[in-house]
Amino acid sequence: MEWLELIKLSLQSVLTIIINPLFWVVLFLIYLQYNKVSKMEKKLLGKEKTSAKKRMIDSIGVGMIGGILGTIVISMLGVAIQLEDFKFILPLAILLMLINVRYLCFSYAGGIISLSSLIFGYPKVNVSSIIALVAVLHLIESVLIWIDGYRHPTPIFIEHDKYGTVGGFTLQRFWPIPFAVLLVMLGQIHGSTDINLPDWWPLFISRYLDKDNITLQITVVIAALGYGDIAVSSPPKEKSKKSSLRLAVYSIVLLILAGISSYIHIFKFIAAFFAPIAHEALIIYSQKEEKSKIPFYKKHHIGLTVLDIKKDSIGDKMGIKSGYILLRANNYSINEKEDLLYVLNQYPSHLRIEAIDERGKNLILEYTDYVNGINSIGAIIIPQNSNYIISSGENVSIIKSIFKKAFKRNKR
Repeated sequence: MEWLELIKLSLQSVLTIIINPLFWVVLFLIYLQYNKVSKMEKKLLGKEKTSAKKRMIDSIGVGMIGGILGTIVISMLGVAIQLEDFKFILPLAILLMLINVRYLCFSYAGGIISLSSLIFGYPKVNVSSIIALVAVLHLIESVLIWIDGYRHPTPIFIEHDKYGTVGGFTLQRFWPIPFAVLLVMLGQIHGSTDINLPDWWPLFISRYLDKDNITLQITVVIAALGYGDIAVSSPPKEKSKKSSLRLAVYSIVLLILAGISSYIHIFKFIAAFFAPIAHEALIIYSQKEEKSKIPFYKKHHIGLTVLDIKKDSIGDKMGIKSGYILLRANNYSINEKEDLLYVLNQYPSHLRIEAIDERGKNLILEYTDYVNGINSIGAIIIPQNSNYIISSGENVSIIKSIFKKAFKRNKR
């Protein structure tokens, strides 16, 4: 019952996030990111697939689920922090983000701050608590990637060394995560509630603190988690689930190391090194895996490969899906985009397409429009001449972008 009371108090605290100005700032920043995604879609498709507003609503709902999950895990384990522990982490995370956007992650900033504290003695932080919180946040992220990471993918074209222009999807999801943590306060607080919990709890707390002379106050924290990936060798859903499982294993191992480090000092070093190095290794391995495997969305020796299909288009109504290979249209072989255009430019009232789905099953798809005829199916075909080709290994550096823009202005 004590655990339930603690979790209840923590979840009630999370609900107060709605009046926190920082929560709305985070929502605004996430909206800006989704707005960029929409602009990228307009460059390729002529219009956005999903509005920034729709993406935002989905993210808020999923983020609340993540916040509830994180609150329960943190409450059960007792990840207790001090204000001094995080005074340097956020500024460092922002600085790292300027070098590369993907470095906006507490695994890098938390690991660097922890190592600085252990090696140089500055700043004085509770390494075990920092690493534990990093692990819990990544565990939440792995769950969110599993259930939401593949949604609203953006189609892209990539120049492959062996297969030329191939298709893929960028997976970009951002979630506002409000969760409750335990804040260490010296002395007793008036009006506080006593809850009898096991002697070992809280697990993640500095051993230099006297547990009998401190109070643990429930404090709500707002974080923003993001998932960015490229699906080239597999469909978006398969890619995101694979990434989710790997991140979950990383999180659990990191959490175990953080727990051991509360009792064995040398494991503080091990955990602090593991946090950024293992996280970076996951990203590098994923990038190499994408380059080494055969692209899933590539031009085959026959037919046209569909990268994506526009929502509510004729192709969508016919049942054409991403990954399908279109073989014939009205008994006319289509091996180039021009072949399909030849059929559609005649505005047929009835369209019959022979196709193969992603599992190799032969399909017959049909659509009829006697009034207007059919001149487009709304499919993005591979290969397709596109002005929007990105590199699968491209890193986004804000500092580099600023210097590039400044150089262009001076050149003018």
